[in-house]
Amino acid sequence: MRTRSLLIPGLVALASMAFGAEKLPTLKVGDETFSNVTVTKVTATNIFFTSNQGLTNAELKNLDPAWQKHFHYDPAKTAAEPKQKPGNAQYHFRVGGTNQPASVADIKLELADAISKVRAIVNQPVESLPRKPGMKVATVSPGWYRPGAEKPDFNRVDIRNTQKSPYDQNEYVSSDLNPKVVYVGPDLEFNPMTKYFYTNWSVPKKKLNESEMLEVNRLYRIIGEDEGKLAGSRNQ
Repeated sequence: MRTRSLLIPGLVALASMAFGAEKLPTLKVGDETFSNVTVTKVTATNIFFTSNQGLTNAELKNLDPAWQKHFHYDPAKTAAEPKQKPGNAQYHFRVGGTNQPASVADIKLELADAISKVRAIVNQPVESLPRKPGMKVATVSPGWYRPGAEKPDFNRVDIRNTQKSPYDQNEYVSSDLNPKVVYVGPDLEFNPMTKYFYTNWSVPKKKLNESEMLEVNRLYRIIGEDEGKLAGSRNQ
């Protein structure tokens, strides 16, 4: 409730701003609060933004009611929309196919899709198991990650070279954040060049396989190219 009381007064000041250019001190999504938020895109169902945790997208249904109203979220219209099939069918231009974006609007859509797909790959759920007596468990503390994340060089980085497997020697791993469950050590990774896209920092990340890392590399090139094009269009 305290967070909502801080956010609502900002609605009046921001109401006249066009979506895609709004700056918010904080934004609460479910139980998670983001700070230094810049909204980059709003659709009928999702909001895309940058924050202290990097690039993020979230479903409008998970925002506070006041923000749902501000971003014109309509559950009735959302329910009536046809459900998208999983896979590349939901993505546009080079993210889901081969066709190049032809306008600034197209570039922004492709960029948002590339970011969304990277986040989906990087934040795949990892199976947790109930912690039982007798398990040999390595405990990570404080938390799984240190604060902050470096923005990758999207045009050059190869995340295969920065993937780390710090828990391979441990059968099970837990954290002070979730001490009642354990994760299989060899299933986990840490990668400083994907941390920029981590969403839930209270859980570990799945170890990506070769094809997943190659796909992230491909999407990074799209992100880097599109960011460059958009920066160039603003300077014209």
